[in-house]
Amino acid sequence: MRERPGSEGYRRILESMDLAFPPGVLPERPGPLARFLPPMERGAVTRMLASYPLPDGWLLDPFGASPLLAIEAAQSRGVVAAFSNPVTRFVLEQRIHPLSPADLRAALALLAAAPKDDTRLERFLLELYRSECARCGASVFADHFIWDRELQVPVLKAYACDACHHSGEDPTTPTDRERAVASAGYGLAHALAAERAAAGDDPDRDHVEAALAVYPARAVYALVTWLQKLEQIEFTVGQRRAAEALMLSTFDAANGLWGYPESRARPKMLVASPRFREVNVWRALERAGDEWPQEPAAVQLAAWPESGLPHAGVLAVFPGPIRDLIETLPAEAPAILTALPRPNQSYWTLSALWASWLWGREAAAPIKMALRRRRYDWMWHAAALRGAFQALARRQPAGSPVLAFLPEAEAGFLAAALAGLDAAGYRLRGQALRLSDGQAVVAWEAARHRPATSAEEIGEVMAGAVEAALLELGEPAGYGLLYAAAALELGRQRQLADQWASDDTPPLMRLTEEMEMILAPGGRFERMEVRTELESGHFWLVDSASAAMPLSDRVETSVLETLRSHPGIHTTEVEARLCDAYRGLRTPDRKLVLACLASYALEDPTGCWRIRPEDEAEARLSDIAEIRAMLEALGDRLGYRVSAGEGPIGPWNATVVWEEAGRPAFHYHVQGTAALEAALAAPGGEHVIVLPGGRAPLVAEKERRDPRLRAWLAAGGRIVKFRHIRRLATEASLHAESLPERLGIDPPEHKDPQLPLL
Repeated sequence: MRERPGSEGYRRILESMDLAFPPGVLPERPGPLARFLPPMERGAVTRMLASYPLPDGWLLDPFGASPLLAIEAAQSRGVVAAFSNPVTRFVLEQRIHPLSPADLRAALALLAAAPKDDTRLERFLLELYRSECARCGASVFADHFIWDRELQVPVLKAYACDACHHSGEDPTTPTDRERAVASAGYGLAHALAAERAAAGDDPDRDHVEAALAVYPARAVYALVTWLQKLEQIEFTVGQRRAAEALMLSTFDAANGLWGYPESRARPKMLVASPRFREVNVWRALERAGDEWPQEPAAVQLAAWPESGLPHAGVLAVFPGPIRDLIETLPAEAPAILTALPRPNQSYWTLSALWASWLWGREAAAPIKMALRRRRYDWMWHAAALRGAFQALARRQPAGSPVLAFLPEAEAGFLAAALAGLDAAGYRLRGQALRLSDGQAVVAWEAARHRPATSAEEIGEVMAGAVEAALLELGEPAGYGLLYAAAALELGRQRQLADQWASDDTPPLMRLTEEMEMILAPGGRFERMEVRTELESGHFWLVDSASAAMPLSDRVETSVLETLRSHPGIHTTEVEARLCDAYRGLRTPDRKLVLACLASYALEDPTGCWRIRPEDEAEARLSDIAEIRAMLEALGDRLGYRVSAGEGPIGPWNATVVWEEAGRPAFHYHVQGTAALEAALAAPGGEHVIVLPGGRAPLVAEKERRDPRLRAWLAAGGRIVKFRHIRRLATEASLHAESLPERLGIDPPEHKDPQLPLL
């Protein structure tokens, strides 16, 4: 019989599955095609390899989705990786063997000087974006235009005028719009661009035309003009690579997936934004060189299988899909370390287009199928992962591990991965989730035999997992995290694969339907924002008596202890300590960690933190004693019966109660932290939290996270700064009748813009 969620036994099961999330740092330069490639953090793979017990030897990356993951893993363990996408493979190669600045400059200069219609190619392309200054009328070259997709004309232009030095965005003129509309007549250029990807009688020609539709006609004309010149210029090998890199970045910059104002930072669907940015293609080419890294990676690039088994420092690349890679592997495949790919119609379709433009149709052949698929959903993705891992499972011995990063993680992505690998014959071994940061790590192992099917209903399993997760978090959670908790428990019990056998409802749809019933009113869970959509709401327990302390309060305490015991600690090391202490679903998100750090410490330029003098232990103890004494004296002066004592955590907080006619009129909680558990456990009205003013941004972050705090404040609960108590203590005209109003007054110059702490 399964133990009730919240019991010690059930919590131990959860904790045994929890991994420590491996934090890293974002690269200083995002690099080329950053909005399409998985957002991996530098150092995360190294930290994960150091903490997770993978067997010795080389590793397999069957998807090749992330150049950064493959390179970092290969630095400490030899890696074989399948990079079937030629565009991603090109980015990988340039990260290992960076383009020289000299070759980038030379390639740009050769392109600029190429002849075109009695002028230089640079001048010819700039003329395509000619406009006039709105202030002085001088001729200018627009840096970009903003198009309205519905009106099918540019409505804004951005430029800098050399004549009068005016710069910025101005409305387009009729002449600007006429020039832009006239560019639709570049039919030959459009045909040439399509022909490079698919011949006229190719069944995929229509799909190529659809992909080209996200490019403004003027951009297509400019790009085709470039491509023709690329074939005529005599480059050195290094210059040719540099020219291809510059053009690849420009291919990305020139399409209509760049929204205005900035939106769809990571576009998935191949549809131009309602308002999109049309860049000056030549200006984009000039900027493209800044995207490409110039520091070499400490990895040797090799070709698989010709290279033989790799050792540490070697990345052996297979330029094809998983199904072909498997045939080249030894009889027993090694442990798998990978970034699971996320469905992205935009990137794969554009990659097929770009590869054919730069390297010919044959280069794009391995991914040409991407042109045909117009829709990707989580059910399709789960089936695709099942197919890929079923083939891999036949080569892995029982117990062989799979360790997967899920960049851009969300509940649907996680559920698809869990369902796909469960159905492929893998047993879930652990997880660490940072869904609010779009990051997750999940571990499986190959399993030859399936356990007996549990007799427990899937809905009850999911409800138990949701309840256990909320008890462990100690605070309301969003739908996505609770859906993930339910899916993970089904994965642990190997119940997801059973859903594939169901003829009536697809497995992921079944999970969604069950979640709707579990979270429906009248059950174990309370919906905190009744007017929001289910997927965007927060949920809490109807019976929360055995819930843990709020996670945000625990994280704050841990950050403060870390700062006091490790002066000068780096941000990443703080995160690592917290992620080790709070694992699995409890992994704290980066925004909370940074809010806690900023509340107590100052960061130096190197990313190291030192606690503020006023937040040292002795200083805060003195402040708490001072405020407590002031409240006692002020209560006596106003005619209240005053009682005082230590709070639940001893000298680090205190309580002062003012009674009137035998009943509490004000109940003050004096504390040095922003821990708000006491407030959440008390009704609003007479309760007042008194804390340092420096906690204001942290309280604002907690209010954003926890609807209970918002409700407490709405019910009359007050949060007051130390300085305001000091001010009231010296206010001679203060009397009991005016106190409630005076508690709510703080000069505007002291008001925090994020949250008005009184």
